Amino acid sequence: MGDMLRWRHCPPFQSPYLSFRSVSTSLLKDSDHPASRHLFMKPSNLFTFLVLSACAIPYFCTGQSALRPAINIPELIDSITLSLNRHYIFPEKAHRMSVYLQARLHKKAYTSLANSPNELVKQLQVDLSTVHHDPHLFMDYNPAFTTAPPGSISSAEEEMKQAKKYWKANNYLFKKVEVLPGNIGYFPFTGFVPDLTGAQPTITAGLQFLANTNALIIDLRENMGGSPEMVSLLESYFFKTKTHMNDLINRSANDTTVFFADPAKARQPALSMPIYILTSHRTFSGAEDFAYGMQMAKRAIIVGEKTGGGAHPTKPISVGQGMVISIPFARSLNPVTHTDWEGTGVIPTVSIEASQALVKAQELALIEQLQSGITEQEKHQVAYLLDELTAQRQAPALRIDVLRAYTGTYGPLTIYLKKNKLFCKNMEAGGLQTELKYIANRRFVLDDNAHIEFVKASKGNFPSIKLYVSDGNIVEERRKTLP
Repeated sequence: MGDMLRWRHCPPFQSPYLSFRSVSTSLLKDSDHPASRHLFMKPSNLFTFLVLSACAIPYFCTGQSALRPAINIPELIDSITLSLNRHYIFPEKAHRMSVYLQARLHKKAYTSLANSPNELVKQLQVDLSTVHHDPHLFMDYNPAFTTAPPGSISSAEEEMKQAKKYWKANNYLFKKVEVLPGNIGYFPFTGFVPDLTGAQPTITAGLQFLANTNALIIDLRENMGGSPEMVSLLESYFFKTKTHMNDLINRSANDTTVFFADPAKARQPALSMPIYILTSHRTFSGAEDFAYGMQMAKRAIIVGEKTGGGAHPTKPISVGQGMVISIPFARSLNPVTHTDWEGTGVIPTVSIEASQALVKAQELALIEQLQSGITEQEKHQVAYLLDELTAQRQAPALRIDVLRAYTGTYGPLTIYLKKNKLFCKNMEAGGLQTELKYIANRRFVLDDNAHIEFVKASKGNFPSIKLYVSDGNIVEERRKTLP
């Protein structure tokens, strides 16, 4: 299609840190968005919404023209080094990369690539990484970044309108709230949208629904980040006093933004229940900011996998001739650790595969309840729920001789073997037959409301059973003597 602009398909909000590589210069000027997989933005930016609308709104890109003039290599290298030295977060590393590129230029390392811009980009990327490996710092060949004529993309107001419409239609990326067994709140969501005014009623309603739970699980396993202002707003619901959470040091603008969790922003009493945050290797950027800040403030336990490790906001800068370089221009600084999670990720308090993190967090929350001042019956209820969680795991197979020793009649229950599996026939339930599912330590799931434990005597036989009912009651039944 030559130099004609064409639509590129992008599904709505799959990954908020996908590169937004082909937007007109007027929209990208001074905007802080994730061209290299990061999501932080300054509150003063007019177009902070571009972060999460990168894939929510179709965008333009351009094909290459066979008649495009050769790249002026010296001019390009000068422009790259100028941008690095002006914006890159680590001045000494920017200087080293600049010196290396200039040395390669003098050796004519790029001369043969002047008519192959995509190959030139690849080589420049390799050379930059040779000096300092930073996955957020990358080159791109994208003529549309600089050549899209004014007005070819809708105005800023229209873009904002579309973005807000998308977020609202998707409930500001909050999917559900739920009360899990044991009165544990569950709060999953997939992004921190910049539209605080629109999103706050949804956040408030969700958290008010969960306000009476014994513990809260915040699921960030599929959350790839977003607005730091939204991060700060959500943190504000969980602190009784104003608490310093993070600084964003911007070398490009030579300033620092300080973020506080402030209960005044939440406009409701602080939630004080224990908090568990679920993470995965996909958890990124603003989601890491939230998890890291809450962990270091000792307000949450992180359960799951080490996160992606993106703490450096990045923005694309045109260096001329259709070339764009995405440069990390700022860094986070936690007031407790005096560092951030860049490259290392957020290290979980409890490490476990992401797929098992929810069950593990429920288990931790229930154990916490057991250790609190609850009644004996409540403890039985919690123990029952812990057994339910254990039953969700793959239990080891028991030998037939072990299962056979459990068979017999205990009150109205008859335990028998069928196809090498243990079953129960309940005469009080009209002869209902259920398969027993092994939990651990001679305990089995009997049905939806009860577990069964075979009580072992000193002689090694099983003269009785205990039935643990979901309401916390315990019933014992003696085994009938065989004729």
